[in-house]
Amino acid sequence: MVGMILAFGYIFAFSKLDGMSVWVILAFFVIYYMISAAVTRMRAELGSPVHDLHFTGPDEMLPKIFGTRRLGPQNLTMFAYYFFFNRAYRGHPMPHMLEGFKLAERTDMDNRKLVVAMILAMAIGIIATFWAYLHISYIEGARTWFAWRPFNRLQSWLITPRNPDRPAIIAMFLGLGITLFLMMMRMRIFWWPFHPAGFAISSSWSMNVFWFSIFVSSIIKWFILKQGGLKTHRKAIPFFMGLILGEFIIGSIWALIGITIERPMYRFLY
Repeated sequence: MVGMILAFGYIFAFSKLDGMSVWVILAFFVIYYMISAAVTRMRAELGSPVHDLHFTGPDEMLPKIFGTRRLGPQNLTMFAYYFFFNRAYRGHPMPHMLEGFKLAERTDMDNRKLVVAMILAMAIGIIATFWAYLHISYIEGARTWFAWRPFNRLQSWLITPRNPDRPAIIAMFLGLGITLFLMMMRMRIFWWPFHPAGFAISSSWSMNVFWFSIFVSSIIKWFILKQGGLKTHRKAIPFFMGLILGEFIIGSIWALIGITIERPMYRFLY
Protein backbone atom coordinates (compact mmCIF):
# COMPACT_ATOMS: atom_id res chain seq x y z
CA MET A 1 0.00 0.00 0.00
CA VAL A 2 2.83 2.40 0.88
CA GLY A 3 4.53 1.65 -2.43
CA MET A 4 1.30 2.28 -4.33
CA ILE A 5 0.77 5.64 -2.60
CA LEU A 6 4.37 6.71 -3.24
CA ALA A 7 4.18 5.61 -6.88
CA PHE A 8 0.92 7.48 -7.47
CA GLY A 9 2.30 10.55 -5.69
CA TYR A 10 5.32 10.53 -7.98
CA ILE A 11 3.34 10.12 -11.18
CA PHE A 12 0.86 12.80 -10.02
CA ALA A 13 3.67 15.29 -9.33
CA PHE A 14 5.40 14.40 -12.61
CA SER A 15 2.20 14.93 -14.60
CA LYS A 16 1.36 18.19 -12.81
CA LEU A 17 4.83 19.64 -13.40
CA ASP A 18 4.50 18.77 -17.09
CA GLY A 19 1.29 20.78 -17.40
CA MET A 20 -1.59 18.34 -16.92
CA SER A 21 -4.68 19.58 -15.09
CA VAL A 22 -5.39 18.03 -11.70
CA TRP A 23 -8.81 16.71 -12.72
CA VAL A 24 -7.36 15.20 -15.91
CA ILE A 25 -4.57 13.47 -13.95
CA LEU A 26 -7.10 11.96 -11.54
CA ALA A 27 -9.50 10.90 -14.31
CA PHE A 28 -6.67 9.48 -16.42
CA PHE A 29 -5.15 7.29 -13.74
CA VAL A 30 -8.44 6.23 -12.14
CA ILE A 31 -9.48 4.86 -15.54
CA TYR A 32 -6.05 3.29 -16.01
CA TYR A 33 -6.11 1.53 -12.62
CA MET A 34 -9.68 0.34 -13.25
CA ILE A 35 -8.61 -1.18 -16.57
CA SER A 36 -5.55 -2.73 -14.89
CA ALA A 37 -7.70 -4.38 -12.21
CA ALA A 38 -10.23 -5.54 -14.82
CA VAL A 39 -7.56 -7.06 -17.06
CA THR A 40 -5.99 -8.84 -14.08
CA ARG A 41 -9.32 -10.26 -12.92
CA MET A 42 -10.16 -11.22 -16.49
CA ARG A 43 -6.95 -13.23 -16.74
CA ALA A 44 -7.46 -14.85 -13.32
CA GLU A 45 -11.16 -15.66 -13.64
CA LEU A 46 -11.49 -16.49 -17.33
CA GLY A 47 -7.93 -17.60 -18.09
CA SER A 48 -7.94 -15.67 -21.34
CA PRO A 49 -4.62 -15.90 -23.21
CA VAL A 50 -5.25 -12.48 -24.79
CA HIS A 51 -6.34 -9.17 -23.30
CA ASP A 52 -4.67 -6.56 -25.47
CA LEU A 53 -7.71 -4.22 -25.69
CA HIS A 54 -6.02 -1.92 -28.20
CA PHE A 55 -6.86 1.80 -28.05
CA THR A 56 -9.32 1.56 -25.16
CA GLY A 57 -7.26 3.38 -22.53
CA PRO A 58 -7.83 6.77 -20.89
CA ASP A 59 -5.84 8.51 -23.63
CA GLU A 60 -8.61 7.45 -26.04
CA MET A 61 -11.61 7.67 -23.71
CA LEU A 62 -11.11 11.17 -22.29
CA PRO A 63 -10.78 12.95 -25.68
CA LYS A 64 -13.94 11.21 -26.86
CA ILE A 65 -15.91 12.04 -23.69
CA PHE A 66 -14.79 15.65 -23.18
CA GLY A 67 -13.45 16.56 -26.60
CA THR A 68 -9.92 17.64 -27.46
CA ARG A 69 -10.96 21.30 -27.47
CA ARG A 70 -11.74 21.25 -23.74
CA LEU A 71 -8.72 19.16 -22.72
CA GLY A 72 -6.25 21.57 -24.30
CA PRO A 73 -2.75 21.15 -25.79
CA GLN A 74 -0.85 20.44 -22.55
CA ASN A 75 -3.05 17.54 -21.47
CA LEU A 76 -3.12 16.12 -24.98
CA THR A 77 0.66 16.32 -25.25
CA MET A 78 1.04 14.27 -22.08
CA PHE A 79 -1.44 11.74 -23.50
CA ALA A 80 1.06 11.24 -26.33
CA TYR A 81 3.87 10.60 -23.85
CA TYR A 82 1.69 8.16 -21.87
CA PHE A 83 0.71 6.27 -25.02
CA PHE A 84 3.42 3.65 -24.50
CA PHE A 85 1.63 1.96 -21.58
CA ASN A 86 -1.91 2.53 -22.88
CA ARG A 87 -1.72 1.43 -26.52
CA ALA A 88 -2.54 -2.14 -25.49
CA TYR A 89 -2.63 -4.15 -22.28
CA ARG A 90 -1.34 -7.54 -23.39
CA GLY A 91 2.01 -6.79 -21.73
CA HIS A 92 0.54 -5.40 -18.51
CA PRO A 93 2.56 -6.83 -15.60
CA MET A 94 -0.29 -7.34 -13.12
CA PRO A 95 -1.92 -10.43 -14.73
CA HIS A 96 1.46 -12.10 -15.19
CA MET A 97 2.51 -11.29 -11.61
CA LEU A 98 -0.74 -12.73 -10.27
CA GLU A 99 -0.19 -15.92 -12.24
CA GLY A 100 3.35 -16.07 -10.86
CA PHE A 101 2.09 -15.85 -7.28
CA LYS A 102 -0.48 -18.56 -8.02
CA LEU A 103 2.23 -20.84 -9.40
CA ALA A 104 4.34 -20.10 -6.32
CA GLU A 105 1.41 -21.05 -4.10
CA ARG A 106 0.83 -24.32 -5.96
CA THR A 107 4.52 -25.28 -5.77
CA ASP A 108 5.08 -24.10 -2.16
CA MET A 109 7.59 -21.49 -3.30
CA ASP A 110 8.51 -18.62 -0.98
CA ASN A 111 6.70 -15.49 -2.19
CA ARG A 112 9.59 -13.29 -1.06
CA LYS A 113 11.95 -15.09 -3.41
CA LEU A 114 9.47 -14.59 -6.22
CA VAL A 115 9.25 -10.86 -5.47
CA VAL A 116 13.05 -10.59 -5.57
CA ALA A 117 13.08 -12.44 -8.91
CA MET A 118 10.43 -10.08 -10.32
CA ILE A 119 12.37 -6.99 -9.21
CA LEU A 120 15.56 -8.34 -10.79
CA ALA A 121 13.68 -9.17 -13.99
CA MET A 122 12.29 -5.62 -14.16
CA ALA A 123 15.73 -4.09 -13.58
CA ILE A 124 17.34 -6.26 -16.27
CA GLY A 125 14.39 -5.63 -18.59
CA ILE A 126 14.77 -1.84 -18.29
CA ILE A 127 18.46 -1.99 -19.20
CA ALA A 128 17.85 -4.48 -22.02
CA THR A 129 15.04 -2.34 -23.44
CA PHE A 130 17.21 0.78 -23.61
CA TRP A 131 19.91 -1.23 -25.38
CA ALA A 132 17.39 -2.80 -27.79
CA TYR A 133 15.88 0.57 -28.73
CA LEU A 134 19.29 2.08 -29.42
CA HIS A 135 20.47 -0.99 -31.34
CA ILE A 136 17.40 -1.15 -33.58
CA SER A 137 17.41 2.63 -34.07
CA TYR A 138 20.98 2.58 -35.34
CA ILE A 139 20.20 -0.31 -37.70
CA GLU A 140 16.75 0.67 -38.99
CA GLY A 141 16.75 4.42 -38.32
CA ALA A 142 14.70 5.92 -35.50
CA ARG A 143 12.80 8.32 -37.75
CA THR A 144 11.22 5.45 -39.67
CA TRP A 145 9.43 3.86 -36.72
CA PHE A 146 9.92 5.47 -33.33
CA ALA A 147 6.82 7.00 -31.65
CA TRP A 148 5.16 8.11 -34.88
CA ARG A 149 1.63 7.01 -33.96
CA PRO A 150 1.01 9.02 -30.74
CA PHE A 151 2.51 12.20 -32.17
CA ASN A 152 0.64 11.90 -35.46
CA ARG A 153 -2.49 11.57 -33.34
CA LEU A 154 -1.44 14.60 -31.28
CA GLN A 155 -0.86 16.60 -34.45
CA SER A 156 -4.38 15.74 -35.62
CA TRP A 157 -5.86 16.79 -32.27
CA LEU A 158 -4.03 20.12 -32.26
CA ILE A 159 -4.73 21.02 -35.89
CA THR A 160 -8.44 20.11 -35.77
CA PRO A 161 -9.81 20.42 -32.20
CA ARG A 162 -12.85 18.22 -31.66
CA ASN A 163 -15.98 18.35 -29.51
CA PRO A 164 -17.22 15.35 -27.49
CA ASP A 165 -17.82 12.28 -29.66
CA ARG A 166 -21.48 11.43 -29.03
CA PRO A 167 -21.55 8.12 -30.96
CA ALA A 168 -18.50 6.95 -28.98
CA ILE A 169 -20.16 7.93 -25.68
CA ILE A 170 -23.32 6.05 -26.66
CA ALA A 171 -21.20 3.01 -27.58
CA MET A 172 -19.50 3.12 -24.15
CA PHE A 173 -22.84 3.10 -22.32
CA LEU A 174 -24.16 0.40 -24.64
CA GLY A 175 -21.12 -1.76 -23.88
CA LEU A 176 -21.60 -1.15 -20.16
CA GLY A 177 -25.24 -2.18 -20.42
CA ILE A 178 -24.43 -5.40 -22.29
CA THR A 179 -21.71 -6.26 -19.76
CA LEU A 180 -24.06 -5.72 -16.79
CA PHE A 181 -26.72 -7.83 -18.54
CA LEU A 182 -24.25 -10.69 -19.08
CA MET A 183 -23.12 -10.47 -15.44
CA MET A 184 -26.71 -10.62 -14.22
CA MET A 185 -27.57 -13.59 -16.44
CA ARG A 186 -24.43 -15.45 -15.39
CA MET A 187 -25.26 -14.94 -11.70
CA ARG A 188 -28.91 -15.98 -12.01
CA ILE A 189 -28.87 -18.73 -14.65
CA PHE A 190 -26.56 -21.67 -13.98
CA TRP A 191 -26.25 -22.85 -17.58
CA TRP A 192 -25.72 -19.39 -19.09
CA PRO A 193 -22.75 -19.86 -21.47
CA PHE A 194 -21.72 -16.25 -22.15
CA HIS A 195 -19.16 -14.61 -19.87
CA PRO A 196 -18.94 -10.79 -19.61
CA ALA A 197 -15.15 -11.02 -19.85
CA GLY A 198 -15.56 -12.90 -23.12
CA PHE A 199 -17.59 -9.98 -24.44
CA ALA A 200 -14.83 -7.58 -23.37
CA ILE A 201 -12.05 -9.45 -25.14
CA SER A 202 -14.09 -10.29 -28.23
CA SER A 203 -12.98 -7.04 -29.88
CA SER A 204 -9.29 -7.52 -29.05
CA TRP A 205 -6.99 -7.63 -32.05
CA SER A 206 -5.42 -10.89 -30.89
CA MET A 207 -8.80 -12.60 -31.11
CA ASN A 208 -8.50 -12.32 -34.89
CA VAL A 209 -5.58 -14.73 -34.59
CA PHE A 210 -6.61 -16.99 -31.73
CA TRP A 211 -10.39 -17.29 -31.97
CA PHE A 212 -10.37 -20.51 -33.99
CA SER A 213 -7.80 -22.18 -31.71
CA ILE A 214 -9.87 -21.22 -28.67
CA PHE A 215 -13.03 -22.47 -30.40
CA VAL A 216 -11.48 -25.85 -31.26
CA SER A 217 -10.01 -26.29 -27.78
CA SER A 218 -13.41 -25.49 -26.23
CA ILE A 219 -15.06 -28.20 -28.35
CA ILE A 220 -12.35 -30.72 -27.40
CA LYS A 221 -12.72 -29.85 -23.72
CA TRP A 222 -16.51 -30.21 -23.92
CA PHE A 223 -16.18 -33.58 -25.68
CA ILE A 224 -13.68 -34.93 -23.11
CA LEU A 225 -15.85 -33.83 -20.18
CA LYS A 226 -18.98 -35.21 -21.86
CA GLN A 227 -17.52 -38.62 -22.72
CA GLY A 228 -14.88 -39.22 -20.05
CA GLY A 229 -15.86 -37.00 -17.16
CA LEU A 230 -13.68 -34.94 -14.85
CA LYS A 231 -11.17 -37.76 -14.26
CA THR A 232 -10.37 -38.09 -17.97
CA HIS A 233 -10.20 -34.31 -18.27
CA ARG A 234 -7.56 -34.11 -15.54
CA LYS A 235 -5.53 -36.88 -17.16
CA ALA A 236 -5.61 -35.06 -20.51
CA ILE A 237 -4.40 -31.72 -19.11
CA PRO A 238 -0.63 -32.59 -19.19
CA PHE A 239 -0.89 -33.58 -22.86
CA PHE A 240 -2.43 -30.29 -23.93
CA MET A 241 -0.11 -28.30 -21.67
CA GLY A 242 2.73 -30.07 -23.45
CA LEU A 243 1.38 -28.94 -26.82
CA ILE A 244 1.37 -25.32 -25.65
CA LEU A 245 4.84 -25.56 -24.11
CA GLY A 246 6.19 -27.30 -27.21
CA GLU A 247 4.96 -24.51 -29.47
CA PHE A 248 6.68 -21.89 -27.32
CA ILE A 249 9.93 -23.86 -27.21
CA ILE A 250 10.05 -24.41 -30.98
CA GLY A 251 9.11 -20.77 -31.61
CA SER A 252 11.88 -19.60 -29.27
CA ILE A 253 14.42 -21.84 -31.00
CA TRP A 254 13.53 -20.46 -34.44
CA ALA A 255 13.71 -16.90 -33.06
CA LEU A 256 17.20 -17.54 -31.66
CA ILE A 257 18.32 -19.05 -34.98
CA GLY A 258 17.00 -16.00 -36.82
CA ILE A 259 18.86 -13.64 -34.46
CA THR A 260 22.07 -15.65 -34.81
CA ILE A 261 22.14 -15.78 -38.62
CA GLU A 262 20.36 -12.40 -39.01
CA ARG A 263 17.65 -13.74 -41.29
CA PRO A 264 13.86 -13.91 -40.97
CA MET A 265 12.70 -17.37 -39.92
CA TYR A 266 9.37 -18.99 -39.08
CA ARG A 267 7.24 -16.62 -37.03
CA PHE A 268 5.34 -17.85 -33.98
CA LEU A 269 2.92 -15.21 -32.73
CA TYR A 270 3.40 -14.70 -28.98
